[in-house]
Amino acid sequence: MKLVEHFDRIKKMNRLIRLGSTGTPAEFAGFLGISQSHLFRCLHEMKLYGMDIRYSRAIKTYYYGNDNELTINYSLKLISGAKAKEIIGGMKLLTSSYREGLKVKHKGIHKVIYY
Repeated sequence: MKLVEHFDRIKKMNRLIRLGSTGTPAEFAGFLGISQSHLFRCLHEMKLYGMDIRYSRAIKTYYYGNDNELTINYSLKLISGAKAKEIIGGMKLLTSSYREGLKVKHKGIHKVIYY
């Protein structure tokens, strides 16, 4: 669930930055429940996505310097026990083949599909 929490945090950061109501870095980090150093890592990650994030000392808030839009979409899907065994079985087959020095070549697997 850490990945979902991370995306939720980025979405919350995006909303607050867009509204121009983040406050100082200490306040922003406190509102998100993370340390300032973690906040700076998240901001850096958002910049890698192409977001032009700036800080105004005059109004004490982060804001976007361009009109780029950040949209995060994700979905979760429950996998039944039978499907989970099918995926794990395939992984064990490949693992055991590599352990035996590739003595057994399984040509039936062309691609691995994760559900």
